[in-house]
Parts: sequence; structure tokens; C-alpha cells
Amino acid sequence: MPPKPIIDKNNVMEAAIQLVREKGMDSINARSLAKILGCSTRPLFRIYPNMNELKKDVKVELDRYYNTFMENRIDSENRLLSQGIAYIEFARREKMIFNALFMSMTMAGSSLQDIIHADWNRASIENVKKITGLSTSESEMVFINCWLFSHGIATQLVSNDISISFDKVTELMTNAFKKFSMDSGE
Repeated sequence: MPPKPIIDKNNVMEAAIQLVREKGMDSINARSLAKILGCSTRPLFRIYPNMNELKKDVKVELDRYYNTFMENRIDSENRLLSQGIAYIEFARREKMIFNALFMSMTMAGSSLQDIIHADWNRASIENVKKITGLSTSESEMVFINCWLFSHGIATQLVSNDISISFDKVTELMTNAFKKFSMDSGE
């Protein structure tokens, strides 16, 4: 009789991420994970008391993956422009993960002011201020406009599977950044 496979937390996480990548966050359940892992559901519940606990860990891991993706692509010369382009590229490459992170009520209840004042956005806003000479409030408006513009393109890629080349994305984002910067300075 072959030995039973030893399933650990890393195996479960890898299988869960694979499921999210292929079918979305809602596809995570004990049966689908057990099938991928080639085991019964019992080892899963030895590691996680329930699937909600696993999904919390998956969300943390997906956030980590997204943050690494972004950090490797943000250019300090123009953080906001490179951030928008990278955000769209992430959506293109990881549609289901993007959907899980950004299109599943993850920001429910947030206001534009909450987004502007979030610690992780301040560096980009300060960079806009530095490279454009705009005031803080004008730079915040450029940030919001670019953020919403890039999110719109990203969601079209994910939900409607439209085809836009990387070069076209770069052109659109560059033009939008210039236009939003000029309009905010008037």
C-alpha cells in the first residue's frame, strides 16, 4: 500500500492559488482542493478549521503577490504613470486574481478621500506633485483621475476580454496623465 501523501499548509495554499487563477475565489472549496491535492478533505480541515480561514490566508498571499508585481514595475521617475500601466498589465496577466482582489466588493464603503489618504497611495501623489509642480489637492485629483482611468481599462480587459496591446495601454495612460495634469493645473 503506497504511503498517504503528506499535505501541509504550503500545498494547500498552492492549490488554492491555482484554483483562484483558473476559476476565481468562489471555486475554493474542500472538494476542489482535495481533488487537486490527490487526498481526502480530512487533511484540509486538519490545517484549516474552515474554508473562510483558508480564503483569508489566500487573500493575504494574493495581496503579497500583487504588491511584488507592482513594486517590480513602478518607476520612481513617474510613479503614478508606471503604477497605472502595471495595474492594467496585472489585470491582463492575472484576470481571475485581479477579479478576486479588485472587483469583488473589496473597497465597499470606501470614498475617494479614503483612497487619496491611504498610506500606499501617498508616495504616488507626492511624486505627481514633485514632477508636475501642482499643489497637493491638484496632485490628488490627478491621482484619482488616473486611478479611475486605469481601473476602467483593467476591468474592460478582465470582464469583456477586450484586446489592447501593452504599447496602446502605455500610450493611453501617458496621454491621460498629461491631460489630467494639465486640467488640474488650470
